Amino acid sequence: MTDRLRDELITLTTDLMRFRSTAAHPDQIMAAMDYAAAYLGDIPGIFIERVEHNGVPSLVATLHKTRAPALMLNGHLDVVAAPPELFEPTVHDGRIYGRGSQDMKGSVAAMLRLMKHLATLDPRPDVGLQLAGDEELGGPNGTRFMIEDDGWRCDFCITGEPTDMQICYEQKGAVWLEMELKGTPAHGSRPWDGHNPIFDYARGLLRLTEQFPPPTEEAWQTTITPTIVSSGGNSRNQIPPALRVTFDIRHTSDHSPDALVQTVQACFPTAEILVSKSGTGLVTDPHQAAVQRLAAVTAQLRGTPTAFYREHFGSDARFFTAQGMAAVCFGPHGQGLHSEEEWVEIDSLVEFYTILQAYVAGM
Repeated sequence: MTDRLRDELITLTTDLMRFRSTAAHPDQIMAAMDYAAAYLGDIPGIFIERVEHNGVPSLVATLHKTRAPALMLNGHLDVVAAPPELFEPTVHDGRIYGRGSQDMKGSVAAMLRLMKHLATLDPRPDVGLQLAGDEELGGPNGTRFMIEDDGWRCDFCITGEPTDMQICYEQKGAVWLEMELKGTPAHGSRPWDGHNPIFDYARGLLRLTEQFPPPTEEAWQTTITPTIVSSGGNSRNQIPPALRVTFDIRHTSDHSPDALVQTVQACFPTAEILVSKSGTGLVTDPHQAAVQRLAAVTAQLRGTPTAFYREHFGSDARFFTAQGMAAVCFGPHGQGLHSEEEWVEIDSLVEFYTILQAYVAGM
């Protein structure tokens, strides 16, 4: 069984990876979703609902006619951009290389294959699989829409993001800001004739870093990071008419997005600020029974205690906890996330599948 399962997971993963399912190729996201739907559609006992919102395809497959399964497996079929050659996967040294192998078509392959197995059981367990098409863009039309607007619910969600078989129970929220500081142009030799917005930025940045000093090593704290700074000037001897700055804010549950925006505004009182993205983070109590049972099953099958951790970036799991549902990220081992050296370990895919199968068996 293990060899056959291994071969099936390799085939499913590499098939999915050949779809160039980036935001720039929505037809390929749709094609990947069609592939998943066709795979599930050939399995008796699975109920499939296709969802599309603002052109973004998603699907939900359940083993019962319900919109609230006890366990929801969650994944995404979109990937970040990559050179064309990375969409032709290679398999060697026990790994699958290429775009989407680790994030997260390997996990999706394991969850698809698990649904095929679960559909043969009598009675069938109360499990669903949710696949989205826009996680890499923040998930507004995929998982968010399905949870907040389309009414899907569950008791517990496992999002198959790559976690090296550890359980991620908390992720930071994110706020992206665009800020503009107005200036008055003048000759660089006569600064008194103008108003330089760069100095306004410098003074405000000092105030901001006093409240949120940037950490020099990894720390679980809110960070406010300037990422792009550009002026409207085009000459070395001219005071610029404006300064534009973008901020990437990653916040813990101790801070709300609104309060952080107000803090930035207070530090730059003359600035015009636009919030281009705002979202809460994943927050789940690791002591919840479902989380502890996943940890126990994982520890038993791997022969080592299961590690818990918190992550600085986000995932679609946050949409579940925002609506009061428990959710964690849990997935296979790999490396090279979003890089040209992305890979997933095949043995870890088999292990991921086996752990999920054992978890469901104990429901």
